[in-house]
Amino acid sequence: MALNNRIPAGELAQKWSTYKSTCKLVNPANKRSIDIIVVGTGLAGASAAASLAELGYNVKTFCFQDSGPTTCK
Repeated sequence: MALNNRIPAGELAQKWSTYKSTCKLVNPANKRSIDIIVVGTGLAGASAAASLAELGYNVKTFCFQDSGPTTCK
């Protein structure tokens, strides 16, 4: 079984430029059909979620806070 890691061919310095020129764009009319999941609602997660929502994407945020038992001695 061959693994397909989808790394563009070519020299390392040109890989990002090659990738950007070949990736598919999101049609603005289809933004509402794409769900984006942001894990963590700290400063960076909340900022990313707000920015993406303003751009028209469906954004779902998840935050897990462990408030288990604590012991004080």
